[in-house]
Amino acid sequence: MENFIEALKEGARVCVLAIIPLLIDMLGKGAIDWTLIAVTGAIALLRFLDKYLHLEGEPGVAGGLTRF
Repeated sequence: MENFIEALKEGARVCVLAIIPLLIDMLGKGAIDWTLIAVTGAIALLRFLDKYLHLEGEPGVAGGLTRF
């Protein structure tokens, strides 16, 4: 459970650090591109999954989505 929470925190950090600047820029332009926000969220989800798989992997073996 601890690994899941740590991975969730990593995904949330990526999401916040990526989406907030996009929203600031889009609000400055007067239009929000929800597709771009969704793609950025999907990338954060992949980062969460990668971190979780890395933490749950066997010790001494490369884990995550890319295995390196």
